Amino acid sequence: MHTYAYVGPAEIAASVRHGTGTLVRSPADLERFLSGRPDDERPEPFTFVVDRSGTLRLAPRRSEHVACADGEAVRAAGEMGFAHLRQGWTADYLSNQSTGYCPDPVESWPAVVAALHRAGIAHGPGFTHPLVHRRCPACGEWNSVRDAHFVCVLCDADLPVATRVGPMDLALLADEEGNAVRITVLGRHPMMQDGVGLAAEIAVETPFVSGRIPLALWRRRLEDWGRALDRLEGGEDIAWMAVDRGPSVFIRLTGERDCPEVVVEDETVSMVTVHVPVDLPEHWIAHHRKRLHDVLTAWNPE
Repeated sequence: MHTYAYVGPAEIAASVRHGTGTLVRSPADLERFLSGRPDDERPEPFTFVVDRSGTLRLAPRRSEHVACADGEAVRAAGEMGFAHLRQGWTADYLSNQSTGYCPDPVESWPAVVAALHRAGIAHGPGFTHPLVHRRCPACGEWNSVRDAHFVCVLCDADLPVATRVGPMDLALLADEEGNAVRITVLGRHPMMQDGVGLAAEIAVETPFVSGRIPLALWRRRLEDWGRALDRLEGGEDIAWMAVDRGPSVFIRLTGERDCPEVVVEDETVSMVTVHVPVDLPEHWIAHHRKRLHDVLTAWNPE
């Protein structure tokens, strides 16, 4: 199942007190939780998450989801209300409203079903109050879409309609001469199950030649990219994905034209190697650390 990393304000995550979320594995657990709440809270929906183990956690409504989850990634998050019927407890109010995790209502629903089934709590066919969350590709702000108005509330840019997260550049190695090597994450990889991999592409753009090649990424490759940035900051040239199948990327800090050179090598399919001199701007490594962090946070691949 998909998991969602925390995407809300860092200061809220930093203030998390562990143990805020109550584990609910049975109707008795739910009854103990509800009996401990004031009478005026019980009719209201509560904050909930489904943690990485698939267990339902509940907290008072105005609790932060990241606190309910002990600061960890989740499989689902939102608000949940309960009613006691003749046959037992049922979740009669369900939403995926969580600005801390912004879960997709379709992707996260199976995790909610499994957690409620495990706890012996009935439910309807879907979220009673589903919300659409989208990340703005222009400014990075997360938006809750209202009335199918796919426009960022912060910068007025168009939001992706079909997917929760639009394409994101993991790398943009470019200069003012028009030379660029861009690595873009396009979305979940359709051939890799359970959110393990991401579909991406490498695009080479120069005034003389251009081209692109598909690429699959997963957490280990992304973490390797982070280590490559560390070596570049230390003054070393790097080879990324050189031992894997598919395209490889090499960055030489001082190329033949006395500026950095990016080499994209495709020995598997086209058998073509492209050398692109790129006069990289100051602080480009720090900017790429931020891009990597944003990709890992938004997509959270396994």
